Amino acid sequence: MKPRRQPARVDAVLETCLDRILGTPGASAIWRVWSDAVGAAIARRAEPVRLRGRTLVVAVSSAPWMQELTLLKRNVVAALNERLPRPLVDDLYLVLTEGRATATPSAPPRRRAPCPTPPIHVDELADLPPALRASFNDVLDAWRRRARST
Repeated sequence: MKPRRQPARVDAVLETCLDRILGTPGASAIWRVWSDAVGAAIARRAEPVRLRGRTLVVAVSSAPWMQELTLLKRNVVAALNERLPRPLVDDLYLVLTEGRATATPSAPPRRRAPCPTPPIHVDELADLPPALRASFNDVLDAWRRRARST
């Protein structure tokens, strides 16, 4: 009778499958260490897409961040390789994703809300000082004009 093998952990099986898909042993670790290597601010605006040979393709959210990452390429590559079991990345290829169409269509433009009925009646203003009463009357007139235009 053969001795029983220990069951494999799901994360180990997935990592092996991802490495096969990527074509490089250990490459799936790039996605695991990305946020730690580049920091939270960059990780929110850039993410690895694929490893092409020893060049990591990175999607960047905007042109200013693309410029920033262009200047930080050497530091990012060094930080990534430090955290990987073995150095896998020699260069970054940055791809701008700003302005691409999203999967969900944008909401239709909102129509202007109908003008609400003024909460104050003219006879309620009689007790106010004349200057304040005139200001309220101006506001009421503007409200009425807007209500007629909608």
